[in-house]
Amino acid sequence: MASLLCGRHGLGQVCRSRSQATPFVKTHVQSSRASIIVRVTQQSPDTRTVVTKNTPGELPLPWSEKDPYKLPLSIEKVQRMLFSLGWEKPWIEQIVDRIMKGMLRTTEERARGVVDYLVSVGLKQDEVCNMASISVVLLGLNPETRLKTVVAYLKGRGIPDSGIPDLVLKHPRIFEYRVTEDGKSLKKGKARIQVDVVPVSANGETAAAVNYFREGASFLEAPVSPVGPVL
Repeated sequence: MASLLCGRHGLGQVCRSRSQATPFVKTHVQSSRASIIVRVTQQSPDTRTVVTKNTPGELPLPWSEKDPYKLPLSIEKVQRMLFSLGWEKPWIEQIVDRIMKGMLRTTEERARGVVDYLVSVGLKQDEVCNMASISVVLLGLNPETRLKTVVAYLKGRGIPDSGIPDLVLKHPRIFEYRVTEDGKSLKKGKARIQVDVVPVSANGETAAAVNYFREGASFLEAPVSPVGPVL
């Protein structure tokens, strides 16, 4: 199997086999731009050759050797699935771009699981799409360990089933948080969210209060301190 010797001006344009008689002269070219690292991996006969190109400091992106603009199969499956759900093309392209840049790690099965679960709690497809456009990692979260635990927390704080869709739609990044050990709030690093049901009128009407604060924050201890969550 002959190895490929490739110039820096494009794959397939200045590549020659070592078995040919034409000599290959190695030259050193300096450029002000960042160098491009190209790695050609020869796979088994039943798979295609994949070229991975990346600039130093960036995540490697998979490319097809025959068609550098063709999406990898795993990402194409996610794209087709979202199209089948009726999502609009600009939002799907945003999701694909995040996957290609390594900002979102997901699969067709994982993304489908997230969408199906959010629909099951009362959200519409366009609402799920809207949440995914704001929360970068939403379609990569585990529905069992991340989404269901947050919904269970909200119900435990007194939010009725009918109020779940409206609350998570207004706070689309709430699923990026995890339930704290004491079950009183949600955490993401030192950031905290506490949800409380508070009265809003004398006739017994209530509303959900979503409080964002930092771990160790002080409330009502100084003139500028905010009112904290319900204890």
